[in-house]
Amino acid sequence: MPDAINVTLTEDDDDMATFIITTGGVPLGLGSAVVFAIIKPTQHVEDDASTAHLLEEGDGVTILDADEGTVRVDFPEAVTGSPSLWFYKIRVTAASKTRTAIWGWLTISDA
Repeated sequence: MPDAINVTLTEDDDDMATFIITTGGVPLGLGSAVVFAIIKPTQHVEDDASTAHLLEEGDGVTILDADEGTVRVDFPEAVTGSPSLWFYKIRVTAASKTRTAIWGWLTISDA
């Protein structure tokens, strides 16, 4: 079951958040995994919609410690540029299976 984590950031900040991806309460090893994030206006918007943002490793997602399951997501200016509410999820592909590891609401507060 994915972890639900809500995040609050401030408008116009160059912002990121660090997450620990777990399975059964234990950090998930990400050595051979592919990690990506999707940010979209609501959970009812398709992941590939023009209003969704796909962040991949090297382009918004960084694995900080593969053994400890730690990743950083750098949120794009298109998301943090104005007060708003977004739905996000972090997905992991390992052993040919893709699953949502973390999901939640991303609130961009007025500066």
